[in-house]
Amino acid sequence: MYDTIAILLLNFLFLCFFLLFIPLITDTELSRMAHENRNVIYIICAALAIISCISFPIQIMDGFMFDLRLVATMVGSLYGGVLASIFLFIVGISYRLVFGGLGALSSIFVSMVIMIIAILLYSRFNEKSKRRKLIIISAFSLFTGFFVLTTLTFINGLILDPKVTFIYISIQWMAAVVIVYITEFIREASLIRSKVVKAEKMEVVRHLASSISHEVRNPLTVVRGFLQMMIQNDLNKEKREEFLKISMAEIDRANVIIRDYLTFAKPKPENMEKFDVKEELSHLKDLLSPLANMNSITIETELHSFKIEGERQLFQQCLLNIAKNCIEAMPESGVLTIKVMNEIHKVNIEVSDTGMGMSEEQIARIGEPYFTTKGRNGTGLGMLSAIRIVETMKGTMKISSELNKGTTFIITFPYAS
Repeated sequence: MYDTIAILLLNFLFLCFFLLFIPLITDTELSRMAHENRNVIYIICAALAIISCISFPIQIMDGFMFDLRLVATMVGSLYGGVLASIFLFIVGISYRLVFGGLGALSSIFVSMVIMIIAILLYSRFNEKSKRRKLIIISAFSLFTGFFVLTTLTFINGLILDPKVTFIYISIQWMAAVVIVYITEFIREASLIRSKVVKAEKMEVVRHLASSISHEVRNPLTVVRGFLQMMIQNDLNKEKREEFLKISMAEIDRANVIIRDYLTFAKPKPENMEKFDVKEELSHLKDLLSPLANMNSITIETELHSFKIEGERQLFQQCLLNIAKNCIEAMPESGVLTIKVMNEIHKVNIEVSDTGMGMSEEQIARIGEPYFTTKGRNGTGLGMLSAIRIVETMKGTMKISSELNKGTTFIITFPYAS
């Protein structure tokens, strides 16, 4: 008696492992596959469950044995369809015939009836709600249990222990209902998760589109205003040149906004190469010098030659965005420091300023879309694109800051030998 219960519970464990656990742990990968491929994996799992259950049967008497393989057959067929029903029927019967015995012919008859019923129920089953599916599988499993026992009794003349009969029917019914319930729960959770992810993506796109249109509209409005003034008014040469310079500056600002947005959206390096950090940072210092001089800022460097791998242009853009933020954080002069330090298999680039600094809350929000400490003069896309560039180059960024004392950015890249 106890051996019978133990084997039935072992069969139940096989069903849970192959029909629930494996699809659950592979759910992330399966979500990227086509629906047909997902069904193939599920049908294979059902076949393995059938083989495992048959391998550990309950021996009633010589030539007669039973197990919970029909639960895997029912569930796999109802979810898999016609081809799945036929495939699982063939797998179950083929493996059962290996064991032989008087019950083999009865197994063929029972399995064929269950296959036909599963094929007839497939379309209706998959169209129903979870509650309806549970009712269908409940009725199907109870019918199967009684049908198996009736077949063994009337065709083979087998007399079963009432306790064994009750335990078999109860565990088969419970196993089928539990597996379908958890399967539906997993599918509902997966569907909800995919909808949430899609909604989040659409929300990000909506906010980015709104932000970009707003930021680009501002310089375009300024340009249109100056052009309109030049058309409607008789301006001298100096005024025209002044208005044209302002218009060109605003167009350049719009171009920078669009460039930062595109870098944020897809900053994948296209021309990967190994380059010397010292050379690129020396060039960066030359680019920053005019802006630093205009703001009475001193640039101090401590550079060493180390090679990293990436795209020069994106690397320059990343450091330029960070350094410009540091300069703009020091409106009343200050010191911008750029250092290169070596760690084991890593290169650290430290960029620090003596500016206004940031609070812990502001540091935590660095990298959020549209967050900026510059008020109306910033979009937040510069730092966002810098962070994305660092990530695509397999690097990391750490930020430390103290109000009214300055901010330090430490960017770490893998060393390229």
